[in-house]
Amino acid sequence: MLLEKNLHMSQPLDECKARLASIQSYRRQFLMVTKATVTSSKTVDFSFRGPFGFQAQTVLLAIASDTPDQYAFESAGGNIDLMGIVDFTEIRPNCTEVTLAVHYQIKNKLFAWIDRRLHFVDAFVTAELRSIRAHFEGIAAPYPEQAVLVPMFETAAAA
Repeated sequence: MLLEKNLHMSQPLDECKARLASIQSYRRQFLMVTKATVTSSKTVDFSFRGPFGFQAQTVLLAIASDTPDQYAFESAGGNIDLMGIVDFTEIRPNCTEVTLAVHYQIKNKLFAWIDRRLHFVDAFVTAELRSIRAHFEGIAAPYPEQAVLVPMFETAAAA
């Protein structure tokens, strides 16, 4: 499956790239990641938990990119295959757009089927990007989905 997510950061391009490349400084901010250990300058031992006991695990490898404003990666081993690109584009002097494009395949047929129905990997990536943005923007906690404060004033759905 293919995912593409955009994230706007209130930092200049070079600062944004440097901060996001230093996963050691913010790995504790992840919500569902159970392991994100940098094993060398080019590899990350990575795992996360999903629904129904799914535990994804792999080693992420950096791939050389021709463009200095892109990071490419792929996985080696584990129970999920990943490949992706992180692209940085300066929109304004203090605003950088980060685009994450990931192609993934869950090797377990049952969990792959569940993901096609429930999109739990998409939900995982969205939640983690919100957490990272909250950390870098100085927000106390990741912002939740719009919660209804008073349920009786919620708009009724048409039947």
